Amino acid sequence: MPTASQVRATALLDLPAVALEAGIDPYGPMRAVQIDPAMLDRADLTIPAERVAWLLDGIAERHDLPDLGIRLAMRRRLANVGVAGLVLGQQATVREALAMVERYRHLMSDSLSLHIEEEGSRAVAMLGLAISGSAPQRQSRELGLAAFVHLFRLMLGDRWCPDSVHFTHAAPQKQTLHHRFFGCVVEFASSFDGFEFDADVLDWPKPGADAALAAYAVSLLDGLGTHVSGATTDIVTRLIHTLLPMARASIAHVARVMGRNVRTLQRELAAEGTEFSALLSDIRADLAVTYLKDATVPVETIAERLGYSSSTAFIRFFRARFGTPPGVWRHISADRHRPSDRPTAAL
Repeated sequence: MPTASQVRATALLDLPAVALEAGIDPYGPMRAVQIDPAMLDRADLTIPAERVAWLLDGIAERHDLPDLGIRLAMRRRLANVGVAGLVLGQQATVREALAMVERYRHLMSDSLSLHIEEEGSRAVAMLGLAISGSAPQRQSRELGLAAFVHLFRLMLGDRWCPDSVHFTHAAPQKQTLHHRFFGCVVEFASSFDGFEFDADVLDWPKPGADAALAAYAVSLLDGLGTHVSGATTDIVTRLIHTLLPMARASIAHVARVMGRNVRTLQRELAAEGTEFSALLSDIRADLAVTYLKDATVPVETIAERLGYSSSTAFIRFFRARFGTPPGVWRHISADRHRPSDRPTAAL
């Protein structure tokens, strides 16, 4: 089974400054989810992604700061990426930089992935976020997507903007910094998390890219070791998370994206003690819980996002999994205060 997703500690490097600028004490909430503030400038340390999710969404909700993830993104630097930033900044094209992100994902955040689908002159970047369904995901989604936009700007220049940005969660109820950061239309309550852009930019050469320095940085990163345990399961999990909202999370499509045939993929998953249908069911269950927590999203829309042909099929799955229909579960969840779901500081 895949291990719990991790986030590089430096991803939160600017959280104290952003919080203090807004008149918020960040240190109490950090300790409440068992994150030591002293970790944040340690590029060699990671934090469970679920704790980061509880922290960011907790602060955002408690202090009415719906664009907290965007505020963090606006201060982001290569230092937030950790040592892998050495490689990314010297790649010749965006496509090569994205390949490096995938290769060294274990040195950054293994909860995030980006899948690019190209059709003619257009491209869609779809974000995958693998975090337990019990944790809120809004701020993690926004910070993660903004991090990939940062990567494009690192390669293409600070003025580059996607044509449109999409989030599956509902729009904030107040004015935010989303448009200022992304520089384009931001669509909320969309069918996927990601952005659209001209496919040509994937292969534009980056001025000043140093192939020799990039090769040297790669040798340094390779010396840090690679993450191989449950590798196929981890990759499939990320792809399902990414492709499911676009109704492309079939085993045939996932196998094609991975450069394998279906039987080969099935054998690799079996060798790691799992199968595609089990992974798909688990991810659907996690995402269903996440989507149902947003009362503005109809059950019919959730069914579509999870790849069901009808809401009836989704309701049948949910009832079998959780023992109650999704509408009833949503009502009970909204009325019940469950502090045990949230990480608490060790006594």
